[in-house]
Amino acid sequence: MCLAFFITVKIYSLGIARESGLYISSLVGDAYVIKNEPSLAQLKLEDKKQIPWFPPFAVATRKHSFLEVNYQSSEKSPINLRLGQATGLEIRDLNNFYLIKGSILYATRSHEDFFLESNSSMVSINGSGTCIIESTFIGFKIIVMEGHFNLQKKHFLKSGDLVLISGPEGNPSEPIKIELPLLLNTSRLVNQFSSKLCTNSRLISAAKVQSMRMKTKYNAFIGGVSDDKELRIWAVEKNIK
Repeated sequence: MCLAFFITVKIYSLGIARESGLYISSLVGDAYVIKNEPSLAQLKLEDKKQIPWFPPFAVATRKHSFLEVNYQSSEKSPINLRLGQATGLEIRDLNNFYLIKGSILYATRSHEDFFLESNSSMVSINGSGTCIIESTFIGFKIIVMEGHFNLQKKHFLKSGDLVLISGPEGNPSEPIKIELPLLLNTSRLVNQFSSKLCTNSRLISAAKVQSMRMKTKYNAFIGGVSDDKELRIWAVEKNIK
C-alpha cells in the first residue's frame, strides 16, 4: 500500500556528490523512498542495501516500522539517522531536512551543521552528539541525549535538555531536564534496533553521569539539612496526614 497519502514532497534542486551514498544499516518493518519524478515515484527499501537514488527525496516508514540510515558528511565521522514509526522525512541533501511527520534520531561523533524545517517551523542545529527530534503542531520537540548542540547559533543545549521549537522563526523554549536513564530504556528510537549507535558509549556515559549527579543532590538534600529543618519537614507531613 502506498505511503504517499500522508506525504507532500517538496523537492528542491540541491545537488549532492554521487560518492555520498546512504546505506540502510537497519530496517524493521516497511519503509519507502519517494521521489518526485514520474519515472521513479516510489521504491520499497531493503535492509543492508544502499538507497539507489540521490537526494532530494523523501523517506517514509509505516506504523510499527523503523529505519536507520548511515552516511558520511564530507570526510567526517559516520552519521546515524533513524526514523521512528509512521515518519516522513524529506532529505534535501545530507545537511538539509524537512520533517513531514513523526520523529527522528540524529547521532554523530563529529561536529556537524544541519538545517531542519517543517510546515510550521524551522531550526538550524550544529554540534556533536545524539538528539531526538519530534514533529509537533507548533514546530519541534528536541531532546539532547548526549553531547552538545547549538540552536540558531545562539542557544546552547547539553545532555538531558529538552526544548520546544515554535513559530516560523524557530523560537526555542527554556530547556527543561529529562531523565536520561529512563529515556534510554524506553525510547524505541534507541532500543528498537539491532545495531548500536556510533555514539552508544557516550550515551551510556551521559546517563551514568546524570544518575550519579541526581543521587548526589538527593543525598545532599536528605542528609545535609539542619535538625530544625528536618523537624519542620516531619511536622508538615504530620499535619497533612
